[in-house]
Amino acid sequence: MLHAAPFPIQAESAKEGFSITEQQAIALFYQRNLSLIAARLNINIAEAEQIIAAAIPNPVFSFAVSELAPKAFARESRGLAVPAFIPMIEQLIVTAGKRRLRIESSELATEAVNFDVQDVLRTLTNEVRRSFYTLLLAQKTIAVVKDNLEHYREILRVNDIRLRVGDVAAMDFIRIEVENLKVQGDLDQAQAALNQARADLLLLLAWPENSIEISAVEAWPKAAPEITMIPRDELIQRALDRRPDIRAARTRIAQARKVLTLAQREVIPDVTIGAWYDQDQGNQFARTGGFSVRMPIPLFYQQKGEISRARVGVSSSELALTQAEQGVRAEVMKAFSSWQSTDAIAKRFETSVVQRIETLRKSQELAYQKGAVGVLNLIDAERSYKAIMLDYYTALANRSKAWADLLMAYGEEIGNPRYQSGSNQDDWGSARSQQVNFGK
Repeated sequence: MLHAAPFPIQAESAKEGFSITEQQAIALFYQRNLSLIAARLNINIAEAEQIIAAAIPNPVFSFAVSELAPKAFARESRGLAVPAFIPMIEQLIVTAGKRRLRIESSELATEAVNFDVQDVLRTLTNEVRRSFYTLLLAQKTIAVVKDNLEHYREILRVNDIRLRVGDVAAMDFIRIEVENLKVQGDLDQAQAALNQARADLLLLLAWPENSIEISAVEAWPKAAPEITMIPRDELIQRALDRRPDIRAARTRIAQARKVLTLAQREVIPDVTIGAWYDQDQGNQFARTGGFSVRMPIPLFYQQKGEISRARVGVSSSELALTQAEQGVRAEVMKAFSSWQSTDAIAKRFETSVVQRIETLRKSQELAYQKGAVGVLNLIDAERSYKAIMLDYYTALANRSKAWADLLMAYGEEIGNPRYQSGSNQDDWGSARSQQVNFGK
């Protein structure tokens, strides 16, 4: 079963809000998400089927009373008529190792369902990550817009004084006011996007108590070199070796082959052996006993339909594995190319564009204060700064989402709870979530 340490949330966090890291969001998701609980029910069903397959047939007890004919009680009959009592017990013996095959098949089915649940975790974890990065982008966007708005307010304050003394034209002042109003509209839109991003993340986290003001800790993920620096073909091969959906498909092939072997063994009939005791005072031997052996003779029907159906099941399972492997190759190639592209774009911003636009903005503000440039140059510098910074944070968010997609395609959980699976494990995995005091 799934275990997750509780996430205590302080009451005062409802007023102050709280910040959450990416790993904390994933751990909280593992703890609360109802989809995982529903997926877990499939494991319980598979384990129940495993118990049924391992069951040994119960013996059958019967009790018969004979010699109850009316003549046995007639007045002219000699002596006292005593009925015969025959207790009997029968036991079905499953032959040809068919019970063992059923047990192995059910164990493989349980193992495949374990892999299915891990695959659900793989895809849903990616949704949490992407939602977390969307929230982080919304926070960065609103920070840029607020900074831009503060600059315009300061420029308006200074130019209001200059307008009164006639040091600035009224038209230039109006232009700055219009830009200030535009930025206020941008702030409203950014706030709406932030609220939507919070709601989306909280929906995945099943809305923890006192969490309406949730925010993401401002830390973009770092790519692991052991994944991004290896050749693409090797990355694909690793994904084929570790992805839970591929492992589930391979397990189902093994299960289908067990089912085929079982269908072929069904031709060999099971044997029912019995033993009885006969107590009959009217016979020469009052107490006797015996045993019996019964089995069907496969003379007319020899399980050909079941064998053909099992062969089709093997072929279908092999086809499903081939399709899944093709899908993994395409998914890894697409995710790897997307990561390389978004990483290159983000690095270009980090190495040159961000520092240059910050320097340009400060120089234009200083030049405007000294009268070296006009108000249009100042407005253009502010617009450029906001646009570039928003593009920069969008590039970081795109790179982070591409990294999350690459992790999902690769099947690796770096720095997050890992899960174990196996047919003999009742506890298939546990989330090593952290204790978090929200609101601090």
